[in-house]
Amino acid sequence: MFVTLSGRTGRATSTADVPRKDGTGYFQISDTALAVKVTEDATDWYQLKFVGDALVKAASFLTKGCLISVTGDLTFESWHNEDGELRAKPVVTISEIQLPPKSQAI
Repeated sequence: MFVTLSGRTGRATSTADVPRKDGTGYFQISDTALAVKVTEDATDWYQLKFVGDALVKAASFLTKGCLISVTGDLTFESWHNEDGELRAKPVVTISEIQLPPKSQAI
């Protein structure tokens, strides 16, 4: 499902080299967390994934608290925690990002 979200980053982005499935090398992927205020007292958190040279480069400019708008594909990643409970988190693979002008970044 495609979504558009606006909020503030929860931390600076981290970048990792991920091996290609076909074994022909690596590609970079960056990620960060995005806080979206739902109500005055509630915040939803989304993990943002940046794939592709242009998006990874744009993500390198993000710092904690940066106001951004993103569009991308929403999925849910699930896993079992150490107690065996099923957990899930929303993940948005970014296709477009809008950064505010530098004078309005924070």
